[in-house]
Amino acid sequence: MKKTLFILLIIMLLAQLLMAQGVLNGKIVGYSFGRLYVCEQFGDESKVVATLTTTANGEFMFNFAGKEVGLYRIHADNKDYFDVIYNGEDIRMETNIHNLKSAMKIIESVENEQLYAYVAPAELSEYKIGILSELVKIYPEGSFLKMAEKELAKERSMKSDCLAKAIRMKSGTFASRYLTYFKDINMNISEPAERKMNFLSRNFPMDDPDLINSNAYHHFVVSYLKKYEPSEYQNAAREILSYLKTGNQEVFSCVFDYILTGFEMMERYDDLYELSLEYGNSCSAEGNLRTRVKNYTDLRIGAKAPDFEIETIDGEDITLSQMKSKHTLVIFWATWCENCKEEIPRINEAISLFKRADVDIIAISIDEDEAEIKKYVKDNHISFKVASDLLGWEGRIVTDYAVYATPSMFIVNRDMTIVAKPITGEQLFNAVESLINF
Repeated sequence: MKKTLFILLIIMLLAQLLMAQGVLNGKIVGYSFGRLYVCEQFGDESKVVATLTTTANGEFMFNFAGKEVGLYRIHADNKDYFDVIYNGEDIRMETNIHNLKSAMKIIESVENEQLYAYVAPAELSEYKIGILSELVKIYPEGSFLKMAEKELAKERSMKSDCLAKAIRMKSGTFASRYLTYFKDINMNISEPAERKMNFLSRNFPMDDPDLINSNAYHHFVVSYLKKYEPSEYQNAAREILSYLKTGNQEVFSCVFDYILTGFEMMERYDDLYELSLEYGNSCSAEGNLRTRVKNYTDLRIGAKAPDFEIETIDGEDITLSQMKSKHTLVIFWATWCENCKEEIPRINEAISLFKRADVDIIAISIDEDEAEIKKYVKDNHISFKVASDLLGWEGRIVTDYAVYATPSMFIVNRDMTIVAKPITGEQLFNAVESLINF
């Protein structure tokens, strides 16, 4: 009898635990048998954690069991999306495929009711603000311009008031903390640094690790930089990082990562070098951020490339410093890397461009299975040199080049100087074309 009661108690506790894990039940009108992609959100990066299919009525269900508290972005096949906050509670919602955010109705969930008290009306406000802003730019002086400026100011004020009201609905929630970072940064950038730091500490504390699982800090960083001219972006980034340096290390590392990524995409390599030197030792030792810092400092454009010897999958021994061409592209890739699956064949198709520019190619795979590499090379008819030490991320060459992502590309000249570090295929082809008459 006691054993039976014990088993029943365990079952009841497990049932309560499962109920507390949080389930999203939703309906999207007009989206029968449609695909949905549930993503964890880190800044502007989405990581797919589940793929769902709606029913004939557009209904779907997702269980957050084992998932972290944070903002989740759900994409539909029409490339639109909507966000939900998971903070341990069940969520019930309904919307329309044609207006996923503005048509959102939250039936159950305190957090998401608070979120959409702002998000739903804000989408329409942003549309109006966009139109009015363009009108103000192009219309000449006159009564119509004054009217447009008045309407624009009114719409911005209404959006700001709507945000403030949503934040006040319930304090301490994930939603209220998240929405805080969408407030206007009403700060005079010409103020002394100390006054700017005081303003930030009062209005944007940036000390909440939970918000890393959202786009809150990313939105703030972008909004802050937009207050400055592009020539002042480094100073703006330095203000943010100095403000965060003595606070939560996890948040600092997260924001530092956002900033480095943005400056890298803008090809602001001098800024990357200086910010990495100044703040690199303050970031978390976990993850690949320290590797990125090494990449931006020790392997910056103009630095000497580490020499290496390696055997290709065809059995040829090659040494970087002994390559005969004027320049060599060293590209780190993997057969499982989605971006590599696009870029490696594109490079192969453009092999004549590389030959005209006298650029040889060494593609170093970080795969650990040689059979997989050979199969990929054969299936895609790759014509340039492919090699691997089969040690993955722990290989000496990968470590020496501070590779933190794939593909990673370095163009090296005969003097072993790094002359370019393209990130995208377009940047690579532009760099190679510039070498044709070099």
